[in-house]
Amino acid sequence: MRAFVNAFTEGTLAFLAAPAKIDLMKTSSLGRYLQPSELCDFDRSFEIRAKAKELTEDCHTRNQKFQRLFDYVKELPYGLEDWDVTASETLSKGWGMCSGKANLLVALLRSVGIPARYRVYRIRAEVNLWIEVTAERALAQRMGAAPNQQDHVDCQVWLGKWHPCDPARDTPLERGMKALGLPLEREIIPDASGRIHYTILANFDDWAKQRQSRRMVRQDRAETFARVNEQFSRIRKFGRD
Repeated sequence: MRAFVNAFTEGTLAFLAAPAKIDLMKTSSLGRYLQPSELCDFDRSFEIRAKAKELTEDCHTRNQKFQRLFDYVKELPYGLEDWDVTASETLSKGWGMCSGKANLLVALLRSVGIPARYRVYRIRAEVNLWIEVTAERALAQRMGAAPNQQDHVDCQVWLGKWHPCDPARDTPLERGMKALGLPLEREIIPDASGRIHYTILANFDDWAKQRQSRRMVRQDRAETFARVNEQFSRIRKFGRD
């Protein structure tokens, strides 16, 4: 039960009751959240469909299926990478960034008939984490100073109503951050009126490709990502001590 609560950034346990039965494919407003795309490629990936079936074969409700799939994706290690990564690639390599892990979760959910969609928003840069990760001088020079703001991608799942869920950080990383005194909370940036704005997407292919075109790390990306991800691995070790 506790893991299910932690899956969501808002809401209560009221949705644990079985949702009303609904023909999703006949409901156009939900049917669009079951479709594959170039990046959400569960239709072309036997591995995604097989993994979803493996994880949910003993589940009896949508809530149970969601929880099983969410837990699996959340515990894949978080790591820095490109924004426009297919769900099948994230599954194959077994780790991903916020966008890659959210995309994989959406693909797994859709493959078992559970509507899911992407949620994009701006957050304050996680400066303390950035400083910890770029403590190595050469890496700090390559990465530069932390931006004031950054994009974040998570998703929403339909379980009788829409509920947000964020599979980005794995538990060992969160424990390591906590051990180092690094804040876990993300500060969402409101608009000029003080309201929080979320971009909700059924298909995030175009957004991901446009965001990738603005990627700060332009040269030697693979090497830079690998070195940053070594630092994430170092942080995880603090949570095990």
